[in-house]
Formats: sequence, C-alpha cells, structure tokens
Amino acid sequence: MTAPSSWQVEEESFDERWDRYLAGRFPHWSRTLVQGWLKSGQVLVDGEARKASFRMEPGQFVQVLGWPVKADPERPVEPQDIPLSVVWEDARMAVIDKPAGLTVHPGAGCPDGTLANALAHRYRNLSGINGPTRPGIVHRLDRDTSGLLVVALDDDAHRSLASQLVDRSLSRTYDALAWGIPASERVDAPIGRDPHHRTRMAVVADGRSAATRFRVRQAGVASLVECSLETGRTHQIRVHLAYRGHPVVGDELYGGGEGRLVQIQPMERTQARTIVQAIRRQCLHARALRLIHPDGRELRFESPWPSDFQAAVQAAFPGGVADPQGLSLPGP
Repeated sequence: MTAPSSWQVEEESFDERWDRYLAGRFPHWSRTLVQGWLKSGQVLVDGEARKASFRMEPGQFVQVLGWPVKADPERPVEPQDIPLSVVWEDARMAVIDKPAGLTVHPGAGCPDGTLANALAHRYRNLSGINGPTRPGIVHRLDRDTSGLLVVALDDDAHRSLASQLVDRSLSRTYDALAWGIPASERVDAPIGRDPHHRTRMAVVADGRSAATRFRVRQAGVASLVECSLETGRTHQIRVHLAYRGHPVVGDELYGGGEGRLVQIQPMERTQARTIVQAIRRQCLHARALRLIHPDGRELRFESPWPSDFQAAVQAAFPGGVADPQGLSLPGP
C-alpha cells in the first residue's frame, strides 16, 4: 500500500507550523528533506504552496504532487484483534465507544495497539483520507478520555462528517468532574501551544479561536459539568476549565491531579482525596454525539458513564445525582 496522495488535517494539528506538521507526520525524514520538499512546491495545502511558517487548520486538505523519496513514507497500520465497543454501524460509518487508555492512532511512542489497529482488523474498508496510519479517523479523543467518536468507512462519508465538524452540525457533548464550582457560561478564549510547556496547550493571545459551553449540573467540592464544544481544539475542555481555575479532576497535565488537594479546604480534603483516587485519569467522558448521516438522516448517540467515572461521581455526591444520565444534548 502506497502513501496517500492527499489527506485531511486532523483537529490535534491545529496551529502547528507547516514544516513541523510534516516533520511530525514523517519522523524518519530529515529536517533538510522536509524543508527542501516544501520549497519544491510538490506538497500543497488546499491547493496552494505554503511557507514553512504557515499555521495548520483542521479540515484542510494536503495534496502531494510528488514524493521526495522513493520509499513509502507511511506504512498501513497492522490489523490487531483489539476489542471494540461498537454502538452503531452500517456500510458508510460506525460509532465507537472508546475506553480510557486506548490511543486513537499510532504516533510517537505508540506504534500499535491503537483504535486504528482495531478498526483495520474489524472493517475491510475504511476511509483513506487521513492516510494509512489513520484509517477511518475523522476526529479523535485524548488517550485517557472515554466515550463516543465516529469513524468513516469510505472517503465520501469522511468528507461529509469532516464538513460537519467545520460547520458544527456534528455536535459533541462531554461530562466532566471539575474542581470547585465553575460558572455555567460560554468560554470564548483562543488556544495555542503553551509557550513555557510545549506538551501543553494554553489560552494565548495569538491562539486559534476556541469556544466551549459549560453547564453545572451539580455542585460541590467537585462539580458535575456538562460541556458542549463549539470548536475542536486540542485539549479544549481541559484547557478552558483550567483557565477558569477549575481543572478537570485527575488531570495531572493541567493541575487537576492529587497536587490540587493542597488548595482545598481542610474540612473537604478527605472527600476530595477519595474523588481523585476513584479515577486515575482525567474525569472526562464524551457522552453524546449528534450528526447527519451521509444519506441525510439525523442520528443521536449516548454513552453511559464508565465505572471509574461513576465511582468518582459517587465520591463527589454520596447522596446521588439527580437524573445523572439524562443530560441534554446541545441545541442546533
């Protein structure tokens, strides 16, 4: 299988420099080779040659007119018999309930054992738009975020679903436990790479526009928050909640792990410790998904909380949560 002549930029690559994006996608190529390839005009973004400093946007199409080396730059993922929770499927698309701990596609430090490997084993045909290492992948979830994502089984379905991400007709709703009591509000704050910690994202003045709606369902030392995405930036919910001073419970990267306990009132600290120890990851679950099938039907899906999320919620609210699984989907 040869490398694709075109593919679509994924959400996690937003705001990356064009040269760094290519270097990350083809890590076995030298920097000199990547820079020479750019200057040659043999690789385009949305039909145009771009400078190395050009910033990537999700949904853009990369087109290759000629490869700089004869060797195949990308190998297809190896099909692996990894269990999948398939919520719904037909000949065009599938909806998967991803468990926490499963990486979506191969990357640095994770060559296999991913959702993409499992998809390659289950489905004979998958969209090839994002290349052989990301078969069928339209959007992604962080490794330690659980919940729903949609997979494309052909290129036309992929284009339809990707366009819905851009125009927001594909909606995603998450549940989170966040420290303290956040405001029920719309946070509109640009997100880019953290200038001091390159593995993190942050609210920065020159970042890409990002908007999230938060609705507090139940409040306490940690609050149950419904989160609706208007944009799809990397780590968006985690960054916006941390920016407001209420990081996601268990989120070590953004200040929501056990180190947070020192900021909690002594009389609430025992309960807080029980909450954070109940879930050894960020307490974030992609619960609801609404989309338009490529044939025009509107489809809605919901995923129940996994056991560790339930345990954390029970520790936060020993008296129970009113209508815990009946949280509303966002409006159109």
